[in-house]
Amino acid sequence: MAQDTSCCGDGFFDSRVHVNVKDYYGKSLKKTSDLKTNACMTPAQPTPAFIRDALMKVHPDVSARYYGCGLVVPVCLEGCRILDLGSGSGRDCYMLSQLVGEHGHVTGTDMTESQLDVARNYMDYHMKEFGYKKPNVSFVQGYIEALTEAGLEKNSFDIIISNCVVNLSPDKKLVLAEAYSVLKEGGELYFSDIYCSGQLPEEIRNHKVMWGECLGGALWWKDLLQLADDVGFSTPRLLTASVVTVGNKELQDILGSKHFLITSFAGFAH
Repeated sequence: MAQDTSCCGDGFFDSRVHVNVKDYYGKSLKKTSDLKTNACMTPAQPTPAFIRDALMKVHPDVSARYYGCGLVVPVCLEGCRILDLGSGSGRDCYMLSQLVGEHGHVTGTDMTESQLDVARNYMDYHMKEFGYKKPNVSFVQGYIEALTEAGLEKNSFDIIISNCVVNLSPDKKLVLAEAYSVLKEGGELYFSDIYCSGQLPEEIRNHKVMWGECLGGALWWKDLLQLADDVGFSTPRLLTASVVTVGNKELQDILGSKHFLITSFAGFAH
């Protein structure tokens, strides 16, 4: 099992996109209200009661740095091993910690050190709050495009979740391939993200704020289906969808007639 580690100093490349995203989420954003658009704050679906109840036990300082667009997880997670791609301040990990129980385990991975610092600083608080004798959560610093390089073992997770993170990667096929490699046979991937009505022009794809807000890196939904098939997942099953309102006139003018949806999908490893 991977423990709290750092990686990627000499391994997976730190591309311009990665540098920009780390700056955006590590320096520009300090709390949820710092977001420049409504994109990350439009939930893909109403939060189920069992998730809402678990989130109420997450420390406010952790929740204050939440930038996701909607967490979708299955029920009956007791004893499961779960990986959270792009876990940020750890909000979703600590919520899932309650659902998997003391005999399950949740691993969060993120490339932004300042976000991981927040998550790790509240480990003892949450384990005491949940009544656990030992932690069932660990955090690993690394890239979602290089999970095995970060020390995560192949075929080791029952479920992977991703909450508005895959769009931040410049190589989404590699993200899906790495996710597939660390899932057990028959494992499940649940991910919420923003998708576009068509392919985006370079002006939008190269816009730093637009990318940080999960708009510039949005896939055309048909491209997602092809990428998932290429790496071995079953055809992703649509779970939820809702229209994104940008809420920023300057950015909306740049986007023009492009439309975005926040959608949640489930994919299964053969």
